[in-house]
Amino acid sequence: MDDYDVIIVGASIAGCTAATAYGRAGLRVALVERHRSPQAHKTLCGHFVLGGTHDVLERLDFWQPMVAHGAAVTSGLGMWTEHGWIVPRADSTVPPAISLRRGKLDPLLREIAAATPGVDLLLGHRVVELFQDDAGGIRGVVTVSGEPGREAGRTEFRARLVVGADGHHSTVARLAEVPEDHAPNERFLFWTYYEGATMNGPGDGQVWPVGRDVAVCIRVDDGLTQVGVFPAKDRLPEFTAERQGAFDRFVGRLPDGPSLVGAQRVSNLIGTTDYPCIRRDPVPRPGLALIGDAATASDPVPAVGCGWAFRSAAWLADATAEPLAQGRDLHRALRGYRRAHRFIDTYDALGRREALARPPSWLQQAIRAAAVSEPDISRRLAAFAMRAAPPSVLLNPKVMIRAAVRSRAPGPWGRRPAAAPNPSDRA
Repeated sequence: MDDYDVIIVGASIAGCTAATAYGRAGLRVALVERHRSPQAHKTLCGHFVLGGTHDVLERLDFWQPMVAHGAAVTSGLGMWTEHGWIVPRADSTVPPAISLRRGKLDPLLREIAAATPGVDLLLGHRVVELFQDDAGGIRGVVTVSGEPGREAGRTEFRARLVVGADGHHSTVARLAEVPEDHAPNERFLFWTYYEGATMNGPGDGQVWPVGRDVAVCIRVDDGLTQVGVFPAKDRLPEFTAERQGAFDRFVGRLPDGPSLVGAQRVSNLIGTTDYPCIRRDPVPRPGLALIGDAATASDPVPAVGCGWAFRSAAWLADATAEPLAQGRDLHRALRGYRRAHRFIDTYDALGRREALARPPSWLQQAIRAAAVSEPDISRRLAAFAMRAAPPSVLLNPKVMIRAAVRSRAPGPWGRRPAAAPNPSDRA
């Protein structure tokens, strides 16, 4: 007999979300985490959860606990363009985003999951082997405690469903020999936190797509301001020679950038010089599903990672909790999860192109220029950026034509208008 209905490997955002949802559905869940401390958390994460995830956080009763722990709610981001600022609209229907640093978020989600009836949080268990049935399906895991080379306490767990929620270096995916699709990222990233910084742009956060580079300024918990830069890799030598100085110069050149005069930097620079995009089949084997970064580690510039973790975990539980509880076959349910995951796959394909750090396309220029003064295009751009609707909310022929005409940008065949644009028309 199975020990559990579900085994989830990894007790961070995706794993805790899935465990909580399954436990509330009345299932027996083993939530396996290699770290021993319940305070363990991911450090290389911008922790900005886009507005498209708002309904999942509300439905799972995560939103209010996050706010109670000091999370900053962002109702609208201003975007700088060469034509002026795209200002968030007060009547926008785009849901709010939220930001809580992982040092608070991960322990909070772990606490919620562990308090859910039916969920066993198993800290200090590192997966080293998977059980397979005769048909090649995954039916359980073997864990050990202790560090590599000093393993002890071999334990076996079996379940009808094993879930890999263990990040983009997923051990579960490696042991299951799941193929990986890698794509390059031609930007690198660094960010830090300030106390007392002043935002000069519109909205309660700003984004600067400046040529091939990107920068962001966001409110986070404890009243701090997060400032992040995503330069193209041809600027890497400058940052290698003098990282902090290069960061300060980058931020100082931002149009209407944050004022750091009198502000105190309260953290070291956090980041990496390479963050490749990795994609795996979210249902690679019978009895196995991948969620969060284990399924899709996307370009970090659009800040999708945390949202995808919450949403993919919720989609998996929505698709499989009832069949698990009723003892039904999981094949059709897992196909349903894969279909839901296509929302992420579609955006990831766009993100992979954006990660090449090419100059803005005619379409990007046209949409940004039009959004400065067109409320409907501005709203559509916000819904797209917050992943609150499918890409077609913005990338459809009608919007493209309207944006191209309004902005006097090159058309889809690279033709410019016969008459030179009137500067007054670009407001």
